[in-house]
Amino acid sequence: MKNIPSSLSASIVQVLGTVLDLHQAIANGIIILNWVIEKGRYMPRVQRIKGEFSTYHVVQRGNEKKNIFRSDEDKLKFLEIVSKAKEKHSFLIYAYCLMNNHVHLLINDNGNDISKLMKSINVSYVSYFNRIYERCGHLFQDRFRSEVVKDDRYLLEVSRYIHNNPVKAKIETKPGGFKWSSYNIYSGKASDDFGLLDTSKILGFFMGSKMKSVSEYEKFVANYGEFEGHILDINEEYEDFGQEKRDRKHEFSLAKVRIEQMLDEEKMTIEKLLENKSLRNEMIRTARKNYSLNLKDLGELFGGISESQVSRIVVK
Repeated sequence: MKNIPSSLSASIVQVLGTVLDLHQAIANGIIILNWVIEKGRYMPRVQRIKGEFSTYHVVQRGNEKKNIFRSDEDKLKFLEIVSKAKEKHSFLIYAYCLMNNHVHLLINDNGNDISKLMKSINVSYVSYFNRIYERCGHLFQDRFRSEVVKDDRYLLEVSRYIHNNPVKAKIETKPGGFKWSSYNIYSGKASDDFGLLDTSKILGFFMGSKMKSVSEYEKFVANYGEFEGHILDINEEYEDFGQEKRDRKHEFSLAKVRIEQMLDEEKMTIEKLLENKSLRNEMIRTARKNYSLNLKDLGELFGGISESQVSRIVVK
């Protein structure tokens, strides 16, 4: 560099080098960005959004859309497990609904890690389910789905949505007709046997006495459909429930045919079988393991015995 002082020449070279380095860095960045876009489906999962003392709408579905509850006892066990987790970690439950193949929970983590809470609940329930039905492997589909409930208005809407889930699924015509949601606890028509619910948060949005608040909340829930926003749900869950009903009917037919075959092989009538309680009970337990039947179905198969009697038989 003629007639340019050596110190200035060195500075120019340094600047040019920096510019070239920057140009190369930008080029490399573009290459990396294009690779990320192209290969995005292979990137790790996005971390679940969390907040301190957050409220979540949690949805957990059965693997391959299969039932996670085969009987009322299974649902009671799930509620018991949630209750024990609540006692240990002091989180809050504002609403729940247990469908055959999925669960809705409206839960305030009270400073706990929601992922760890759900993992604890799910692991305990899967352990119970696999032991009772002598199975192994996954019960739930992937990790649970959740959304943060960011304000009180949405909290109310999610509670209304959860309580109307059986109505939308066309299982019941009114929320109060479904036994396995928290709606009847709110309305005072069922007791909270497991001490799960905090109803004061939801009812506190309605003015007046406790009775008045309950009445206003029932009216609010009945007006389902006026909310125009989006609420987290599971695609095609309602068609799935219809399929479950058809599957159960098919399972009942298969079990009935098999029982008739066994009786024929033993040259025994159903009346004689019912007299032999030891054999009858063993056949009930076998049917329970091999077919997706609830207690009512099993009772009907074996001479119309009560659900409570079947329950005592299958747990032995």
